[in-house]
Amino acid sequence: MASGNGVGPNRVLALAGIQAGVAGALTLLAYLALDSAWHRRSIWTVPNLLASTFYGESAYRQGFGVRTSAGVALLFVIYGLLGALFGLVIRDHGSLLRVTLLGLIYGTAWFFLSFDWMWKHINPMVPLYSPDRAMLVGHMLFGSVMGGRFQVYRKEMSGVQQPEVLPPLPKEE
Repeated sequence: MASGNGVGPNRVLALAGIQAGVAGALTLLAYLALDSAWHRRSIWTVPNLLASTFYGESAYRQGFGVRTSAGVALLFVIYGLLGALFGLVIRDHGSLLRVTLLGLIYGTAWFFLSFDWMWKHINPMVPLYSPDRAMLVGHMLFGSVMGGRFQVYRKEMSGVQQPEVLPPLPKEE
């Protein structure tokens, strides 16, 4: 069954999930920036830490640098893909509160999976130098925002109608 805009339902769910995942990632970044400012650290510590995945130890510095944008981009790619997966798995199951709670669980589970396994194999600096409590709370916020926004984006995207294509005019003889 296709949605009203001619796009398959899985594509709508994935796109709504990507939007929700990026909104959650923005919330995660904002929370980490606030936590860093509260503890008198640079707000660019976590993006620089993620950038060290590509550039090694030289990317891990206190201020904004040339390589910081790579860390921010990596964060948006990962969390956008997480949002797409969330959308494809959750689909349209339940109310806003239920999907928000599922998002909270999803974000928390991702925190433990990524920091206990994935980052240790890809870039061991990330779990070693990241602020643990702030990352856990940030991932809980990410999941909550993603779950809540997913329902909104899914409804918006499935309700959008594409203009109808008019049939060709008959040829005059």
